[in-house]
Amino acid sequence: YLYDVIAAWEIKQIKANAPTSSFPTLSKRGSAPTLGSGENRFLFKRRLFKNTREISLDPVEVNLLYAQAVYHVVKCDDFPVSEKVALQLAGLQAQVNLGDPKDSKTLESYTDIESYLPYRVSRSRGEDVWVPIIAQAHRQYGTGKTSLTAKALYLSCVMQYPLYGTTMFQVTYRGYWSYGNSLILGVNSEGLMLIKPDDKFILYEFRYQDVESIFLDPSDSFLTVNLMRQHGDNGSHRCFVFETPQKSEIGSLIVSYCPALAGWITENEVPVKAITNEDRIRLYHNVVNCRRALVDSETLRKPQETSGGFIRNTLRRLSRHGLEKLRADYGGVSEVYKGFSLSYWAFGRQPMTQSLGKMPEPEEQIAIQMYQIILTYAGLGQNGETVRRAEDEHINLIQNVMELAMRKENLLGELYLQLIKQTTEHPDPNSRVNLRHWALLSLACSVVLPPQRLIRKYLIAHLKRCASDCVTEEGKYARFAEKCLYKTQGTRRRQWPPSREEIMCTINRRPIYARFHFMDGQYHAVEFHPSATAKDVMELVKAKIGLRESAMGYAIYEVLGNSERSLVAEEKVADVMSKWEKYRNANSGHPNTNGQPNKPVRKQHHFFLFKKHLFLDQYMDLDDPV
Repeated sequence: YLYDVIAAWEIKQIKANAPTSSFPTLSKRGSAPTLGSGENRFLFKRRLFKNTREISLDPVEVNLLYAQAVYHVVKCDDFPVSEKVALQLAGLQAQVNLGDPKDSKTLESYTDIESYLPYRVSRSRGEDVWVPIIAQAHRQYGTGKTSLTAKALYLSCVMQYPLYGTTMFQVTYRGYWSYGNSLILGVNSEGLMLIKPDDKFILYEFRYQDVESIFLDPSDSFLTVNLMRQHGDNGSHRCFVFETPQKSEIGSLIVSYCPALAGWITENEVPVKAITNEDRIRLYHNVVNCRRALVDSETLRKPQETSGGFIRNTLRRLSRHGLEKLRADYGGVSEVYKGFSLSYWAFGRQPMTQSLGKMPEPEEQIAIQMYQIILTYAGLGQNGETVRRAEDEHINLIQNVMELAMRKENLLGELYLQLIKQTTEHPDPNSRVNLRHWALLSLACSVVLPPQRLIRKYLIAHLKRCASDCVTEEGKYARFAEKCLYKTQGTRRRQWPPSREEIMCTINRRPIYARFHFMDGQYHAVEFHPSATAKDVMELVKAKIGLRESAMGYAIYEVLGNSERSLVAEEKVADVMSKWEKYRNANSGHPNTNGQPNKPVRKQHHFFLFKKHLFLDQYMDLDDPV
């Protein structure tokens, strides 16, 4: 909203003009003048250039494009215009501003050299030399032309430059090559350009069909451009990383030209094919069969008798006709099987009095505590204060429930039964409560899977059924959770509950990311799945910096102070990040045995380091510049 932008301007101005004293002052002169937008202003101009070689027939658009062209030629010096061309353009510009030249002796109108010539051209001579030259250019190139004709000629001249219609951004290249790190990244309707800042020479051009993806770093000012594999097979770079505070603006402009590269904004998933009613019934029968297999295995605790049943324990209100339709839709499946009604398997908002699975009394109390944490995180606490506290501490709540569940296998199975229950038959699939339950289930699938075969089978059937929904956010979460499940399956078990960074990324259906440093002081942020091993991430880092895939002998190290350790190939990087967070929390200034706080110590931070691990002749290739 425009008013939000204006409010942000005023807040920034208030902070800039804030007094240094922390004590308020009162004045008898009345209230202070109302703050405005300061130096900020809205600017209306062309953003997307599709047909860069055609002049519009609309005089209003010609006027707007002419003014924008003058700005980019004179003020920004975006085009490599020579002195001769600059004077021709200055003559046309003077004709637009002044009309036909009146008197050759009147030169005051040409004294503002900076409004006619770019500084790169004007600095070669003094102002007193340029004034008669511009006047002569006016007489030579502008005399007799109407304002509209002069503007059209100005545009036709500027349009001959390959960079016309290209939006340029100053960036720093975070990589290794011989062109220097200061660059201009150009974005136009055809693709991307890498341009030298001094002479506007185009180093590289990439059409959008050559670009595989773009990635905006969530925490740093980094923009990553990944090229298609076949484009980099000839030894050239496949991955470019740029540092720029305008990363969001660049990404938005690229998406405006090429919507197919919008994966950094929206979930980049394959469109879901609508399923038939027969498929829907088949998926539901698979879920019911898994439930009955669990009941027959006698691993579940039989529910206590309740008078309200399904209607009382959920938010759904079904009439007799609605219940009959539910039975008809799913082939007349009975609601009760050996005492386990639909309410046992479906979403509930009340705390549990017993665990879903059979377990010893001490573990059952932990299971009940886990369920209460899940309700609190979803916003189903007993009062508003609990809900507000949950908003502030939701990360800790998630870590607590995951840590409790990972202690024992039956607690882990219980967690999945609880989460499947809370994501089943919710009355409002798009509600915040339901999506929070789905976020928890997605996170669990990306960290550790249930060891019990029947529960895992039930989980897969539940995700497949819900993933068939191509309309709601619930379906998107189910497809993401299913993807996480298959990536986690068969990998090494996690040792630590997820870290804060992992939780924030996963519950928003994004890969997690971390910085990987290099011996020259640079670093790159890399996205990876929570189940990714050190070997997997090392391949991503190699691709990020342009190191060939066959390069051997490298490793990822975890570093703290002067100590470092190379990660084992099958070690999960997300587990290492969780261990770091535990270490930081344990050393965050707890009081000592005397009740006095510990003396502050110099902070040491963990970080990942990518470097050579094995120095063998067969692993060395000095012909590779990277």
